[in-house]
Amino acid sequence: MDIPDPSTDFQGYQASLFKALTAATNATNAIPVEDLGFLRSLDRSLAKDLDLSASALLSTANRLTTHCAKDLGLDAIQRTHDIDDVNDRFSSVVDVIDGLFERADVCLDEMTGKGDKKDVNATVKAHVTQVNQQPDNKNDQPLEYKLLRASNVVRPQINFKDRVDNSPTIPFERKITVKPHAKVPLEHQAPITDSVVASGIPPAMPHPYAHEIQHIDYPDHLFQSRPPVPYTSYDDTHAIWVDTEKALDDMMDALDGAKELAVDLEHHDYRSYQGFTCLMQLSTRDQDYIIDTLALRHALWKLNEYFADPEIVKLLHGAKSDIIWLQRDFGLYIVNLFDTYDATHILEFPHHSLAYLLQKYCKVVADKKYQLADWRIRPLPQEMMDYARSDTHYLLYIYDQLREELLAGSGTHQNLLRAVLQRSALTSALVYEKEPYDAEHGRGAGGWANLLTKWRHSMNQQQLYVFKALHQWRDTTARQEDESIRYVLPNHMLLALVERMPTDSPGVIGCCNPCPPSIRRNAQAIYMLIQRAKADALNQHDKATEKKQQSQQQQSIPQQQPIPQHTTAKQVKMDVDPSVFDLEKIHKDRQDTTAHLASPHSVLFGTSASCSSSTADRDAQAIANHIRATLTIALPMDDLKIKAVLDHDDIRRKEQNPSPPADDEEHVYTKPEQRETKKKRPAASDKEVITVKSLGTKKSRKIQ
Repeated sequence: MDIPDPSTDFQGYQASLFKALTAATNATNAIPVEDLGFLRSLDRSLAKDLDLSASALLSTANRLTTHCAKDLGLDAIQRTHDIDDVNDRFSSVVDVIDGLFERADVCLDEMTGKGDKKDVNATVKAHVTQVNQQPDNKNDQPLEYKLLRASNVVRPQINFKDRVDNSPTIPFERKITVKPHAKVPLEHQAPITDSVVASGIPPAMPHPYAHEIQHIDYPDHLFQSRPPVPYTSYDDTHAIWVDTEKALDDMMDALDGAKELAVDLEHHDYRSYQGFTCLMQLSTRDQDYIIDTLALRHALWKLNEYFADPEIVKLLHGAKSDIIWLQRDFGLYIVNLFDTYDATHILEFPHHSLAYLLQKYCKVVADKKYQLADWRIRPLPQEMMDYARSDTHYLLYIYDQLREELLAGSGTHQNLLRAVLQRSALTSALVYEKEPYDAEHGRGAGGWANLLTKWRHSMNQQQLYVFKALHQWRDTTARQEDESIRYVLPNHMLLALVERMPTDSPGVIGCCNPCPPSIRRNAQAIYMLIQRAKADALNQHDKATEKKQQSQQQQSIPQQQPIPQHTTAKQVKMDVDPSVFDLEKIHKDRQDTTAHLASPHSVLFGTSASCSSSTADRDAQAIANHIRATLTIALPMDDLKIKAVLDHDDIRRKEQNPSPPADDEEHVYTKPEQRETKKKRPAASDKEVITVKSLGTKKSRKIQ
């Protein structure tokens, strides 16, 4: 089948291309990928065909990406030889695809009439700082990818003269060493309250201009009503680029005599943990300045001469972040701040953005597509210069309009204007502190608790432990490498790792597409971390189960009610006989009771020696003792010998009058066949004879 020429028959070429792609896709989907290894082992010819097809596809992909990269003006892409090369160098393929999408977007704009005709090859250059000059007032065109994420920019942190410290345990040290316009010395600190001392937490480093902000005397011109000063034409003026200390000194000389300064900052936080300020825009009534804060980071403390001057009004919009960045990076502090964002709230505007104010007062449509641009790029493209300049160029005129409306709506005490100044003063008094990491509870802006609330899927105990471990690893790695947590491990990749919990390094890499460099370098450590977290979850589960069982066992045992140590009883007056407390009488009563209840005889121990009895009692007791002494119990068992139990009196009597041994002391059992004929007993006498049959070793005995 002949392939149509796309230059003459594009629709036919497109149809044949889609047909070929559809057939190839259907054939690929028909192959069971999970069984390829098994099928290769069964058929050697199939394995050979698969290897040839894979080699041909890889060669075609290499030629295609190399050709596209060369056509786009990108750096040459290294050839890939196996699956490992494809995984390692996939980011370069992504750059090529992005370039193709950008070119297609430009061509579509040209075809639909949204853009002027131009060379489409100029959209992407070999160096990111060489960018296409966009036509004016074309705000609907997307931001170029290379301006959004410049991959070949040398990290500015390397050249900073002050060392970047991301440690959560070392507090931030302020950079100010000289304090112009001071009412109290730099070493002055506010007294520490009792609550701070009781908490045991060391106080944060105080704001060096806290006293000056609280006791400011605002200049009179701030409250004087006057017509707004029109802004100069944007096209007829230009901004002065300041990137050397000499240029900085010249700019400071030009700032003398200014009563208002419009300030704005451009910040970067994707390739840095804390972030850093890349650009500062300053505008007076006559001139705009753009300061390269990357080059002058160490020298910008000099601007405190103007920023801390209470006679100069500093104009910012939404200044909370700017105040923090100025302190952290340059040691700059603002006294007499007017935040136009606070003014929009006091005046109850329907919207509070700077774009709304530009549209309302200046009839300018703000181009915000460079808000997310990579401001580390040097030299700065002209369109980015224009965007940065526009934020402060119109801000002075907006301030005049807002101030007049505040004065017009206030009474004689300028209450609305003073309300704005009061809110702005609170903003300027903010103090920068490092963000700690709370591994236990996940509190804070970067804590795991915030991300966990956004995750709408349920987690079991193992996944929760893995989530906490990976979140802490990400924060620690980002601090050590001075990278943002988004660069180290984006949130969606973190949650993918938690959901799958891979058990090997390839599984970790497979969860992240495209795989960030930090994940690829630490894939083995991450999967081992996941396994340890899973084991910790199981151990914790076992401990909780054991503790629960012990608690249930303790609850099943009845607990005695504790006796209160401190009880109060009601005192009652009673009439008591004094004899109750007579010790002698009590002792006598106890003896009488004991004598009445005690028995003088015991079956086992005989007669008590301490007991006294009458004569009759003694005679009766003697007879009873004699009877008990002569009675024995004979058991019908062979060769069983039982000795009589005698009381104490018999024992003493026998010891005094020992009797000769007799044959009748023991009665030996004789079998019937061995017994002798019984002898005839002698006749009894006339007297009454009582015969007691022996139950033991004693024979019959006559009692007269």
